[in-house]
This record gives sequence, C-alpha cells and structure tokens, in this order.
Amino acid sequence: MEDKKIENWTPQDISKVTDQTETFKEEDEAYEKYIREKNESGIKTDLKTLVGVIIGSLISACNLKLFVNAGGLTPGGITGVVVLMQRCFEKFLGITLPFSPLSLALNMVPALIAFRIIGKKYTAFSFLSIVIFSFATDLIPDMTVTNDPLLISLFGGILSGLGGALVLNSGASQGGTDFIAMSVSVKKGINTFNYVMGFNICLLLISGVLFGMEPALYTIIYQFVATQVLNTFYKRYEKKTLFVVTNRPVEVSMEVRMTTNHTSTILDGEGGYSGQNKYIVYMIVGADELNLVRKHIRAVDPNAFINVINSDMVTGKFYIRPISR
Repeated sequence: MEDKKIENWTPQDISKVTDQTETFKEEDEAYEKYIREKNESGIKTDLKTLVGVIIGSLISACNLKLFVNAGGLTPGGITGVVVLMQRCFEKFLGITLPFSPLSLALNMVPALIAFRIIGKKYTAFSFLSIVIFSFATDLIPDMTVTNDPLLISLFGGILSGLGGALVLNSGASQGGTDFIAMSVSVKKGINTFNYVMGFNICLLLISGVLFGMEPALYTIIYQFVATQVLNTFYKRYEKKTLFVVTNRPVEVSMEVRMTTNHTSTILDGEGGYSGQNKYIVYMIVGADELNLVRKHIRAVDPNAFINVINSDMVTGKFYIRPISR
C-alpha cells in the first residue's frame, strides 16, 4: 500500500483492510488449530520439555541436599510440607520418613486439579518432574557447601528459582502449589507466584515456632530470592507495550497477528523532522514473545522504529497462548 494519510485512503485501500479484517475469525480458528496440532505432534517440543523437566528437577533436588537441609531452611509448597513432616517425625517421634512416598501422595490432589483445568500433557510432564525430584532427593546424600546461613539462603534461593523457571519455561511445573498456581493463572490470566510466596511464608512461620525462628527468618530471604529469580526468568504473564513507527502498518499488523494472534491499533502520524507521513502500530504482547515479534517486524520493515515499554496492568481482552495440553 502506498504511503498516504489514512483519511486519504482510496476505496480500494479500505476494501483491502476490510477484507483482511473479515478474515480475523478464520485466522483465530487457524491459529488455534495450529496450536492444537503443535501440541499433539510436536516431538521436538516434547523432547525439549523432557530435557528441561529432568535438568530442572535435578537442580531442585541438589539444592535441597546442598543448601536447604544444610541451613535448616523450609522450602516452599508441598516440598516444604513434606520436609516439615519429616523433621517433626524425626524430632518428636524418632522416626525417619522417606521423602518420595510422602511427596507423591500429597501431590495427587493438585495433580488432579491441574489435569482437569490445564490438560493431560502438562500434568504428565509435571508429575514426571515430581517423580524425578522425589527419588533424586532420596538418592542424593546430604552435603555441606558452606556453613554461612546467609550464603545458604542466597544461593539456595537462586538455585530454587532457576530450577523452577527451567521447568516452567519447558512447559511443565514442579507440582504441588505450582499446579494450583498455574491452574489459577490459566483461569484468570495472571501471575500467582507472589501469592504462593504468601503461603510459603505461613509455612515457614510454623516451622519457626517448632524449630526456631532464626532458620525461619533466613528462609524468608531464601523464598524471596527464589521468587524474584523465578519472576525474572519466567515471563509468561508479563506484558510489553510496543509502539512501532513504520511505513507499512497493515503488513506489520497482519504479521504480528499471524505470528502471535495479538491484534494492534494503527495510528496516523507525521515525522517531526522529515515531515513525511508515518504510521504508529500500537500493540501489547507477552514478554516471552517480544524477541519473536521484533524479529518478524524487522522482516516486514527493516527500517521500523520499535519502542518497548513495560505494561504494569492491562484491562480488557488479551490473548494468552494456551499451555500445551
């Protein structure tokens, strides 16, 4: 389409945009079909998920043995409940409970919730993560890297966040409260991991009453670091606003639409220095889609000027890519 102001578009220009707009419903259906087929037949994607689940679960198990147990910290979620039960039985009854049976049993109900809300593939990979983590925890011996409680809290939190983010970015979770958090996220389209941190703080306060407040206070540092690392590397529910200055607005808009299923708004403008006609394509995309969107915009218009802004809140209909089911 020639570079001209929108109010000067010819009937043919308007017809072109109208025809493209009328195909949006068909594009929605085609995009959803593409996602379904990708989830059903994406062998490479499944292998990537499997590798991510294995590595992330082993990192979490090593973290439990290297830092969490060494510092007397209380991990979050179902793992924290299991560790707390083990410590209570050992201290008050002199009974040593194995980790894996308790972990698998307590994860069954959250797994059923995730199966119904999120889907079978996600739940299957997540339960695999639970199994690997649980048995690795029983097999790996306790080791001490450092006796400094602050270093234990910091590096333990970093490893915990990295392990969790790796599993989540692979298309699964580490089970327990992650099952519940992701189920709520899918229903509401929000990030719920800060709420999970609230549950974890309640858990560690109970641990503090039973086993001393000093380890509990260090655990708060551990949980905070883990949550911040997780939020840094897991971007699914973080959003970015893009302002794209271009001479090819319709092509840019349609390319983003076909790539991510996000729509956009085209604004008419004029270059402040050159005085030439310009268009601004305004859109909001997921933070995890940002690099892909920039790549496709550059492919359509190598001279496009792209401004990226953090979006703290979005109200209205916003498309969130479905999790592999």
